[in-house]
Amino acid sequence: MNLLRIGAAAAGLLLAPLGFAQSYPSKPVTLVVPFAAGGGTDIVARLVAERLREPLKGSVIVENRPGASAQIGNRYVIESAPDGHTLLVGTTSLINGPALFPKLPYDAEKQLRPVASLADLPIFLAVSTKHSVKTVREFIDMAKKSNNLNYASAGPGTSLHMASEWLKMNAGFQATHIPFKGSAGAVVALAGGQVDFSMENLGPVAPMVQQNRVRLLAVASHERHPHVPDVPTLGQSGLPDVNLATWIFLMAPAATPDAVVSLLNRTVNEILARQEMKDKLLEQGFVGTGGSIEAMQKRLKDEAVLWGTVIRTAKITIE
Repeated sequence: MNLLRIGAAAAGLLLAPLGFAQSYPSKPVTLVVPFAAGGGTDIVARLVAERLREPLKGSVIVENRPGASAQIGNRYVIESAPDGHTLLVGTTSLINGPALFPKLPYDAEKQLRPVASLADLPIFLAVSTKHSVKTVREFIDMAKKSNNLNYASAGPGTSLHMASEWLKMNAGFQATHIPFKGSAGAVVALAGGQVDFSMENLGPVAPMVQQNRVRLLAVASHERHPHVPDVPTLGQSGLPDVNLATWIFLMAPAATPDAVVSLLNRTVNEILARQEMKDKLLEQGFVGTGGSIEAMQKRLKDEAVLWGTVIRTAKITIE
Protein backbone atom coordinates (compact mmCIF):
# COMPACT_ATOMS: atom_id res chain seq x y z
CA MET A 1 0.00 0.00 0.00
CA ASN A 2 2.83 2.38 0.86
CA LEU A 3 4.45 1.69 -2.51
CA LEU A 4 1.16 2.47 -4.23
CA ARG A 5 0.90 5.75 -2.38
CA ILE A 6 4.47 6.66 -3.24
CA GLY A 7 3.83 5.82 -6.89
CA ALA A 8 0.68 7.93 -6.96
CA ALA A 9 2.47 10.83 -5.35
CA ALA A 10 5.30 10.61 -7.86
CA ALA A 11 2.84 10.50 -10.75
CA GLY A 12 1.14 13.57 -9.34
CA LEU A 13 4.42 15.45 -9.27
CA LEU A 14 5.13 14.50 -12.88
CA LEU A 15 1.69 15.59 -14.03
CA ALA A 16 1.67 18.86 -12.07
CA PRO A 17 3.68 20.88 -14.62
CA LEU A 18 1.49 19.56 -17.44
CA GLY A 19 -1.66 20.54 -15.57
CA PHE A 20 -0.19 23.96 -14.90
CA ALA A 21 0.55 24.46 -18.59
CA GLN A 22 -2.97 23.37 -19.54
CA SER A 23 -4.48 26.01 -17.25
CA TYR A 24 -2.05 28.69 -18.45
CA PRO A 25 -2.67 31.56 -18.70
CA SER A 26 -5.08 31.99 -15.81
CA LYS A 27 -4.83 35.80 -15.84
CA PRO A 28 -3.44 38.52 -18.16
CA VAL A 29 0.12 38.01 -19.38
CA THR A 30 2.30 41.10 -19.02
CA LEU A 31 5.30 41.80 -21.23
CA VAL A 32 7.50 44.21 -19.29
CA VAL A 33 9.58 46.59 -21.41
CA PRO A 34 12.37 48.20 -19.33
CA PHE A 35 12.38 51.27 -21.59
CA ALA A 36 10.00 54.10 -22.40
CA ALA A 37 7.13 53.63 -24.83
CA GLY A 38 7.75 54.30 -28.51
CA GLY A 39 11.26 52.88 -28.81
CA GLY A 40 12.31 49.84 -30.81
CA THR A 41 11.95 47.36 -27.94
CA ASP A 42 8.48 48.68 -27.19
CA ILE A 43 7.44 48.36 -30.86
CA VAL A 44 8.54 44.72 -31.04
CA ALA A 45 6.86 43.92 -27.71
CA ARG A 46 3.53 45.33 -28.92
CA LEU A 47 3.70 43.49 -32.24
CA VAL A 48 4.26 40.22 -30.36
CA ALA A 49 1.67 40.94 -27.67
CA GLU A 50 -1.03 41.64 -30.24
CA ARG A 51 -0.45 38.26 -31.88
CA LEU A 52 -0.13 36.26 -28.65
CA ARG A 53 -3.67 36.98 -27.50
CA GLU A 54 -5.41 34.55 -29.82
CA PRO A 55 -3.20 31.45 -29.28
CA LEU A 56 -3.04 32.06 -25.51
CA LYS A 57 -6.79 32.77 -25.41
CA GLY A 58 -6.32 35.63 -23.01
CA SER A 59 -5.21 39.18 -22.47
CA VAL A 60 -1.58 40.09 -23.22
CA ILE A 61 -0.50 43.58 -22.27
CA VAL A 62 2.71 45.60 -22.55
CA GLU A 63 3.89 47.50 -19.49
CA ASN A 64 6.73 50.03 -19.69
CA ARG A 65 8.97 50.25 -16.62
CA PRO A 66 11.90 52.42 -17.72
CA GLY A 67 14.79 53.74 -15.68
CA ALA A 68 18.29 53.05 -14.34
CA SER A 69 19.58 51.63 -17.64
CA ALA A 70 16.77 49.02 -17.71
CA GLN A 71 17.49 47.84 -14.17
CA ILE A 72 14.06 48.82 -12.84
CA GLY A 73 12.16 46.71 -15.35
CA ASN A 74 14.62 43.83 -15.15
CA ARG A 75 14.38 43.65 -11.38
CA TYR A 76 10.59 43.89 -11.44
CA VAL A 77 10.35 40.73 -13.55
CA ILE A 78 13.01 38.90 -11.53
CA GLU A 79 10.96 39.53 -8.36
CA SER A 80 7.64 38.56 -9.99
CA ALA A 81 5.88 35.23 -9.45
CA PRO A 82 7.50 32.54 -11.64
CA ASP A 83 4.24 31.49 -13.29
CA GLY A 84 4.68 32.77 -16.85
CA HIS A 85 2.33 35.72 -16.40
CA THR A 86 5.09 38.32 -16.14
CA LEU A 87 7.78 38.24 -18.82
CA LEU A 88 10.68 40.53 -19.64
CA VAL A 89 11.28 41.91 -23.12
CA GLY A 90 15.05 42.06 -22.71
CA THR A 91 17.75 43.47 -24.93
CA THR A 92 21.50 43.31 -25.29
CA SER A 93 21.68 45.65 -22.29
CA LEU A 94 20.67 42.72 -20.07
CA ILE A 95 23.71 40.78 -21.29
CA ASN A 96 26.04 43.77 -20.90
CA GLY A 97 24.82 44.63 -17.42
CA PRO A 98 27.27 42.60 -15.31
CA ALA A 99 30.30 44.07 -17.14
CA LEU A 100 28.97 47.63 -17.15
CA PHE A 101 27.53 47.58 -13.63
CA PRO A 102 29.59 45.27 -11.38
CA LYS A 103 27.33 46.03 -8.40
CA LEU A 104 24.00 45.08 -9.97
CA PRO A 105 21.35 44.21 -7.33
CA TYR A 106 20.48 41.00 -9.21
CA ASP A 107 22.05 38.20 -11.23
CA ALA A 108 20.11 37.95 -14.49
CA GLU A 109 21.96 34.82 -15.61
CA LYS A 110 20.77 32.93 -12.51
CA GLN A 111 17.45 34.66 -11.84
CA LEU A 112 16.02 34.68 -15.37
CA ARG A 113 15.60 31.97 -17.97
CA PRO A 114 15.33 32.35 -21.77
CA VAL A 115 11.91 31.97 -23.35
CA ALA A 116 12.11 33.11 -26.98
CA SER A 117 14.27 35.12 -29.35
CA LEU A 118 12.19 37.86 -30.97
CA ALA A 119 14.22 40.06 -33.29
CA ASP A 120 17.54 41.59 -34.23
CA LEU A 121 18.06 45.26 -35.02
CA PRO A 122 21.10 45.20 -37.33
CA ILE A 123 23.89 47.75 -36.90
CA PHE A 124 25.58 49.42 -39.88
CA LEU A 125 28.92 51.13 -40.32
CA ALA A 126 27.96 54.57 -41.58
CA VAL A 127 30.37 57.33 -42.64
CA SER A 128 29.97 60.98 -43.43
CA THR A 129 30.07 61.68 -47.16
CA LYS A 130 32.63 64.39 -46.46
CA HIS A 131 34.95 61.39 -46.83
CA SER A 132 35.33 59.77 -50.25
CA VAL A 133 35.74 56.22 -48.91
CA LYS A 134 33.31 53.72 -50.38
CA THR A 135 34.46 50.41 -48.85
CA VAL A 136 35.39 49.15 -45.41
CA ARG A 137 38.98 48.62 -46.51
CA GLU A 138 39.26 52.22 -47.72
CA PHE A 139 37.72 53.40 -44.46
CA ILE A 140 40.17 51.40 -42.33
CA ASP A 141 43.13 52.67 -44.35
CA MET A 142 41.92 56.24 -43.86
CA ALA A 143 41.35 55.67 -40.13
CA LYS A 144 44.84 54.24 -39.61
CA LYS A 145 46.52 57.07 -41.52
CA SER A 146 44.51 59.77 -39.77
CA ASN A 147 44.56 58.36 -36.23
CA ASN A 148 42.36 61.35 -35.42
CA LEU A 149 38.83 60.29 -36.35
CA ASN A 150 35.84 60.68 -34.08
CA TYR A 151 32.62 58.74 -33.94
CA ALA A 152 29.12 59.32 -32.62
CA SER A 153 26.95 56.99 -30.58
CA ALA A 154 23.50 57.04 -28.99
CA GLY A 155 25.15 57.14 -25.58
CA PRO A 156 27.79 55.45 -23.40
CA GLY A 157 27.28 51.72 -22.97
CA THR A 158 24.72 51.38 -25.77
CA SER A 159 25.03 48.62 -28.35
CA LEU A 160 25.99 51.27 -30.91
CA HIS A 161 28.82 52.57 -28.72
CA MET A 162 30.19 49.09 -28.09
CA ALA A 163 29.88 48.11 -31.76
CA SER A 164 32.18 51.03 -32.63
CA GLU A 165 34.66 49.90 -30.01
CA TRP A 166 34.52 46.38 -31.44
CA LEU A 167 35.27 47.85 -34.87
CA LYS A 168 38.27 49.79 -33.53
CA MET A 169 39.65 46.69 -31.80
CA ASN A 170 39.27 44.40 -34.80
CA ALA A 171 40.32 46.89 -37.49
CA GLY A 172 43.26 48.27 -35.50
CA PHE A 173 42.69 52.02 -35.41
CA GLN A 174 41.99 54.71 -32.84
CA ALA A 175 39.06 57.14 -32.74
CA THR A 176 37.45 59.45 -30.18
CA HIS A 177 33.97 58.74 -28.86
CA ILE A 178 31.41 61.57 -29.05
CA PRO A 179 28.31 60.41 -27.14
CA PHE A 180 24.80 61.79 -27.72
CA LYS A 181 21.49 61.28 -25.95
CA GLY A 182 20.01 58.96 -28.54
CA SER A 183 20.51 58.22 -32.21
CA ALA A 184 18.81 61.38 -33.46
CA GLY A 185 21.62 63.69 -32.33
CA ALA A 186 24.31 61.24 -33.42
CA VAL A 187 22.89 60.96 -36.95
CA VAL A 188 22.57 64.75 -37.31
CA ALA A 189 26.22 65.16 -36.31
CA LEU A 190 27.25 62.44 -38.76
CA ALA A 191 25.27 63.95 -41.63
CA GLY A 192 26.67 67.40 -40.85
CA GLY A 193 30.25 66.14 -40.88
CA GLN A 194 30.89 66.96 -37.20
CA VAL A 195 31.82 63.31 -36.68
CA ASP A 196 33.46 60.91 -39.13
CA PHE A 197 31.55 57.68 -38.61
CA SER A 198 29.01 55.88 -36.49
CA MET A 199 27.75 52.37 -35.96
CA GLU A 200 24.04 52.99 -36.38
CA ASN A 201 20.68 51.31 -36.96
CA LEU A 202 19.09 51.68 -40.37
CA GLY A 203 15.92 53.53 -39.35
CA PRO A 204 17.49 56.73 -37.98
CA VAL A 205 20.17 56.96 -40.67
CA ALA A 206 18.14 55.98 -43.77
CA PRO A 207 16.86 59.52 -44.58
CA MET A 208 20.42 60.87 -44.52
CA VAL A 209 21.56 58.05 -46.79
CA GLN A 210 18.82 58.97 -49.26
CA GLN A 211 20.00 62.60 -49.15
CA ASN A 212 23.58 61.43 -49.85
CA ARG A 213 24.83 62.94 -46.61
CA VAL A 214 25.71 59.56 -45.09
CA ARG A 215 27.10 56.43 -46.75
CA LEU A 216 26.59 52.86 -45.53
CA LEU A 217 29.73 50.74 -45.86
CA ALA A 218 28.72 47.46 -44.21
CA VAL A 219 26.24 45.76 -41.93
CA ALA A 220 27.48 44.01 -38.78
CA SER A 221 25.49 40.81 -39.24
CA HIS A 222 25.94 37.40 -40.80
CA GLU A 223 23.66 38.21 -43.73
CA ARG A 224 22.93 41.31 -45.78
CA HIS A 225 19.89 43.37 -44.84
CA PRO A 226 16.84 42.90 -47.11
CA HIS A 227 16.25 46.66 -47.35
CA VAL A 228 19.79 47.43 -48.55
CA PRO A 229 21.05 44.25 -50.25
CA ASP A 230 23.91 46.10 -51.96
CA VAL A 231 25.56 46.82 -48.60
CA PRO A 232 27.99 43.97 -47.73
CA THR A 233 28.49 42.44 -44.31
CA LEU A 234 31.60 43.13 -42.26
CA GLY A 235 32.64 39.52 -42.88
CA GLN A 236 32.38 40.03 -46.61
CA SER A 237 34.48 43.18 -46.19
CA GLY A 238 37.49 41.45 -44.64
CA LEU A 239 36.65 41.69 -40.93
CA PRO A 240 35.44 38.84 -38.69
CA ASP A 241 32.00 37.49 -39.55
CA VAL A 242 30.06 38.80 -36.57
CA ASN A 243 26.55 39.73 -35.53
CA LEU A 244 26.59 42.93 -33.46
CA ALA A 245 22.86 43.53 -33.71
CA THR A 246 20.80 44.83 -30.84
CA TRP A 247 18.99 41.66 -29.78
CA ILE A 248 15.45 41.58 -28.38
CA PHE A 249 14.18 38.51 -26.55
CA LEU A 250 11.73 37.18 -23.95
CA MET A 251 12.87 36.10 -20.49
CA ALA A 252 11.02 34.72 -17.49
CA PRO A 253 11.79 34.31 -13.78
CA ALA A 254 14.12 31.33 -13.38
CA ALA A 255 11.61 29.09 -11.58
CA THR A 256 8.96 29.37 -14.30
CA PRO A 257 7.80 25.82 -15.20
CA ASP A 258 9.41 24.15 -18.20
CA ALA A 259 6.03 23.35 -19.71
CA VAL A 260 5.00 27.01 -19.77
CA VAL A 261 8.33 28.14 -21.19
CA SER A 262 8.12 25.49 -23.92
CA LEU A 263 4.57 26.55 -24.77
CA LEU A 264 5.59 30.19 -25.05
CA ASN A 265 8.66 29.36 -27.13
CA ARG A 266 6.62 27.29 -29.56
CA THR A 267 3.86 29.89 -29.81
CA VAL A 268 6.24 32.82 -30.39
CA ASN A 269 8.17 30.86 -33.03
CA GLU A 270 4.91 30.18 -34.88
CA ILE A 271 4.11 33.91 -34.81
CA LEU A 272 7.56 34.90 -36.05
CA ALA A 273 7.34 32.39 -38.91
CA ARG A 274 4.35 34.19 -40.44
CA GLN A 275 5.20 36.30 -43.47
CA GLU A 276 2.92 39.04 -42.20
CA MET A 277 4.94 39.27 -38.97
CA LYS A 278 8.25 39.21 -40.85
CA ASP A 279 7.04 42.10 -43.00
CA LYS A 280 5.81 44.09 -39.97
CA LEU A 281 9.18 43.73 -38.26
CA LEU A 282 11.08 44.67 -41.43
CA GLU A 283 8.96 47.81 -41.75
CA GLN A 284 10.46 48.88 -38.41
CA GLY A 285 14.00 47.83 -39.40
CA PHE A 286 13.99 44.56 -37.45
CA VAL A 287 14.77 41.04 -38.61
CA GLY A 288 12.69 38.35 -36.88
CA THR A 289 14.74 35.62 -35.23
CA GLY A 290 13.01 32.81 -33.32
CA GLY A 291 14.67 29.47 -32.66
CA SER A 292 15.11 26.97 -29.86
CA ILE A 293 15.68 27.74 -26.21
CA GLU A 294 19.00 25.88 -26.43
CA ALA A 295 20.18 28.14 -29.27
CA MET A 296 19.11 31.16 -27.25
CA GLN A 297 21.05 29.95 -24.21
CA LYS A 298 24.17 29.58 -26.34
CA ARG A 299 23.78 33.04 -27.83
CA LEU A 300 23.32 34.59 -24.39
CA LYS A 301 26.58 33.02 -23.22
CA ASP A 302 28.48 33.87 -26.41
CA GLU A 303 27.38 37.50 -26.37
CA ALA A 304 28.20 37.87 -22.69
CA VAL A 305 31.78 36.88 -23.55
CA LEU A 306 31.87 39.09 -26.66
CA TRP A 307 30.57 42.26 -25.04
CA GLY A 308 32.35 41.65 -21.75
CA THR A 309 35.63 41.55 -23.67
CA VAL A 310 34.80 44.77 -25.53
CA ILE A 311 33.75 46.56 -22.34
CA ARG A 312 36.88 45.55 -20.43
CA THR A 313 39.29 46.20 -23.33
CA ALA A 314 37.78 49.60 -24.15
CA LYS A 315 37.39 50.38 -20.43
CA ILE A 316 33.78 51.43 -20.94
CA THR A 317 32.15 52.78 -17.81
CA ILE A 318 28.74 54.29 -17.05
CA GLU A 319 28.79 57.23 -14.68
